[in-house]
Amino acid sequence: MIKHARMTRSRLYVLIDSFESDLRRVLIRYTLDHLPEDEALGPNFKKANDRREADGGDTDVSIAEYLDLRECYDILNRHRDSLPSELSRELRANTVHMDSLVPIRNRVMHGRPLQEGDADNAISATNSFTSRFWQSTQETLQHIYGDPNWEPAFGSTVKHSDKVLHNLPLPEFDETGLVGRSEDCKAIVNHLLRRRENMITITGEGGIGKTALALQAAYSVLDSPGCPYECVLWVSLKTERLTANGVETIVDAVRDITGAVHQLGRVIVDEFSGSVSELAEMLDGVETLLVIDNLETVDGSEIVALYETLPDSVTYLLTSRIGVGQLERRVRLGPLREKDAANLFRSFARARGVDWMAQLRPETVKEVLSRLRYSPLAVRWYVLSVEAGAQPNLKLLQQEELINFCVRSVYEKLTEVTQRLLVVLFSLEREVTFDELAILTENSIDELRRGVQSLVNGSMVSVTPSPENQLISQIRLTEAARHFMTSVEPPRTTEISQIISREQEIRRGEELRRADEAQRELAPSVVHVRGPHDEPTAHLLRMALKISARENFDKAREYVTKARQLNPEFWEVDRVEAFLMSSAGKVDQATAAYNSALRKASPGKERAVVCHFLAGHLARKAHDPSAAFYYAKEAHDHFGTAETGHLLGTILLWRREYEAAQEYLVWALEEVEDKGKLYRIILTSLIDSWRRWAEHLLEDDLRPVEAAHKAHTAFALGVQELRKGTYDLRLAAGTLEGAKVFMRAVTVTGTLLPSFESKLYLLLRDIEAQVDLFEKCQAWSQIPGHVGKVFRSKNVSERVQKVCAALVDGSGAQTEDLGDGEGFSGRVCGWRGRYGFISHPEFPKDVFFPASVVRDLVARGEEIDLTGVQVRFGIDEYETGVRPRASWVVILPGGVKRE
Repeated sequence: MIKHARMTRSRLYVLIDSFESDLRRVLIRYTLDHLPEDEALGPNFKKANDRREADGGDTDVSIAEYLDLRECYDILNRHRDSLPSELSRELRANTVHMDSLVPIRNRVMHGRPLQEGDADNAISATNSFTSRFWQSTQETLQHIYGDPNWEPAFGSTVKHSDKVLHNLPLPEFDETGLVGRSEDCKAIVNHLLRRRENMITITGEGGIGKTALALQAAYSVLDSPGCPYECVLWVSLKTERLTANGVETIVDAVRDITGAVHQLGRVIVDEFSGSVSELAEMLDGVETLLVIDNLETVDGSEIVALYETLPDSVTYLLTSRIGVGQLERRVRLGPLREKDAANLFRSFARARGVDWMAQLRPETVKEVLSRLRYSPLAVRWYVLSVEAGAQPNLKLLQQEELINFCVRSVYEKLTEVTQRLLVVLFSLEREVTFDELAILTENSIDELRRGVQSLVNGSMVSVTPSPENQLISQIRLTEAARHFMTSVEPPRTTEISQIISREQEIRRGEELRRADEAQRELAPSVVHVRGPHDEPTAHLLRMALKISARENFDKAREYVTKARQLNPEFWEVDRVEAFLMSSAGKVDQATAAYNSALRKASPGKERAVVCHFLAGHLARKAHDPSAAFYYAKEAHDHFGTAETGHLLGTILLWRREYEAAQEYLVWALEEVEDKGKLYRIILTSLIDSWRRWAEHLLEDDLRPVEAAHKAHTAFALGVQELRKGTYDLRLAAGTLEGAKVFMRAVTVTGTLLPSFESKLYLLLRDIEAQVDLFEKCQAWSQIPGHVGKVFRSKNVSERVQKVCAALVDGSGAQTEDLGDGEGFSGRVCGWRGRYGFISHPEFPKDVFFPASVVRDLVARGEEIDLTGVQVRFGIDEYETGVRPRASWVVILPGGVKRE
């Protein structure tokens, strides 16, 4: 005998009806033929007789016709001793099958959804009755096995249960039952029975099984002993169905709410064609469960209007790919579990007679189901297509029609912004956090939130917690949406390239942020993160800082606002906003923002970073160095870097604690390994400290000698760096300020202090040597006045006056000025364009000099060659064994050779 036969509800109906007919004939022939009805039926007599009376009391009809299947079987079992021995043994042996066959019979005869295994269990049970007494049953079985295409006429006229009016249709999943949704069904039924929520919507992508679940739940409520409803009404707004031959339009489908209202009203009153208000009057006071299927085909506002018009006695169960809105409690339906999908695949293949598919190896079935996205509709569509002759392997590759059917209606209702999000997710081919979407697009946070919610509601994306941080959600395309974007609505290549390029740019920015943080942890452009989830916010904040550097503060604030919407509790958002406000001169607002950042920052590094920037703000912008000192000290105690030491020293300087300030500044200068920008900044501050100290001694304490020494130290530190070829206007300006204070100090009485004559001469010569750079400084305009005062002072030597005159009239140094034995004479023995070497007998290692110390050198950038040129030069102090360095170089007559 064939193990599996294709079974439908109509085939099951005929098979069970045949078995019941045989059972009643046996009862009539072997029991009722010699026993009175009441004696034969025993305790079952009254109920059966009441049914007969209610049916008209026709005594020509055997009472056996008013017995249920189980009642009839149990009566025969009680009279087994009077039955033929073969029949008696068969009834006793097969009693166990009644426990499964009776519920199947009830589901078939009363128009209830079939369950998984019903067909196989019915076949197995009836196949157990093989004796001559079951002729009708055996004939039906032979017909079922012998003609796979046989489909007996069948139409259920049952529209009422014992107590509830309903128009629920027969389910379309009879061949397998509803597989894998028992827990979802139980949850929905519980909600409907409790009636705590007035509207429940089953959402999910197309073909995921929403309609089947809603129908199963409605029938379960209908048959529940505690059913609170007097009426269960069903209407479907589905206009298309997917078959193996493609998408077919449903004839006479309900296409709008008006049509739905008419169909619902006709369940109660034939030919009803009234309005929603008239339907509301009919249902007023009637406890009703209203089931609306495929809600996404109508406008959501129509459903809201229906909800507001119908009475409060109506409870709603809806299915939709999108949902209604905040009125509902959503039950989101996802793909089947792998085990359930495999069960559905094999069961449906057997039911359709494609046995070879049902017998595929588990790994093959798993691969097929994965490519079908564990979707019930996709599984059925695939089996039906193969049954119709499609090549199994090719059909897995040709799912455009299936995907279009499942996704198109949702996609077309998405806004342009939301469709753009789909393109972004498709292009990246990975899970993306909401924050990443925010920096990959130019949309506002509110637009993005609405867009993501629309995609979630339409089952186009899934949202899951990040494995690294459960509070961070990751967004990814559903498989159906990915297939749709691949084969049905593919983005343009240029769009994908732009998105990928944007992502790469952001990644490079993050790499640069890490590099900047490693190089200089407290640089203004560095944004710190607590973990990877802060990186998108950090990108926005870095953009804000970058744009603010071009003084576009309004645009910078837009980035900060977006960052705050993404990550409102991130302390760096407040810190960067405070930095921008401080830069824009909004002192009070900046102070408040820094204090907010302090409250959010964790103890340790985070708080120390904020303290460092707050200290700088209070000192520079709020002019409150006393308050700034304590924050700077806290930052320095944590980091102990050159940068924090520099800030602390600077604040002490502004507090006029000069000696303590210089301790920190000297320490900071020694801590800097790279002689780059930070080194020059700290050096400039140290120069400034000497100059300010000198001014204090000169103006407040009237101690010009000490002031002169300290001012000269300021100038000497600066000019020593400038001689190396350093081009830094701030450093040059600080150096020149030191020279101004020195000249004031040595001439404060109108008489030049003799002990400073040599230092003054060399200082003026150094100013002359660096005149091209010093002229660019703001303080240069005051230099002629100070030089003139030096020139007019008493006891001024002739050589000092000559340098003063040269500086004032711009004539430059005269060669004869050096004829008094000043410096050394030598010849340039090597020239490298930016530096050279001078040969002199007293210096066996030759004397190094940079181009910046050569006086009267022609404009920089011109190709020259100083090799062999006679020069005079001065020497810095040097140690024996170390190559000496020239502090100034003057070209003797003969000039330079131009190439």
